[in-house]
Amino acid sequence: MLKVAIVDDEPDLQRLYQLALSSKGYDIAFVANDGTDAVEKNHRSPAQVIIMDHRMPTKNGVEATREILSESPGTRVIFVSADEAVEKEAKEAGAIRFLKKPISLKDLIKNIDEVAKGLKDCV
Repeated sequence: MLKVAIVDDEPDLQRLYQLALSSKGYDIAFVANDGTDAVEKNHRSPAQVIIMDHRMPTKNGVEATREILSESPGTRVIFVSADEAVEKEAKEAGAIRFLKKPISLKDLIKNIDEVAKGLKDCV
């Protein structure tokens, strides 16, 4: 079962993503409220795919992506942010996709499915 993590400081989005992903059969590795929390939780319970927001307290999504991928280079990060100006930086940090908020759950799941297929192809 694919282990997906949710990193976003909006509790309503966290719950929405959790419900949608769980209903599709994904295992929620962890939910984090900020980049620092994400790095710590991924160290304890690594995710295969991380849905990463950008603007968060303590550590933004780009910083968290860099740290997580330096420790777990096989992790796939899907950046989901309203801040389009950070797309290039997110991809340079190692994000495999950049999706602009607001995004439909259907599109989010489609992107996770595509990234997950890439993980299976690498094995």
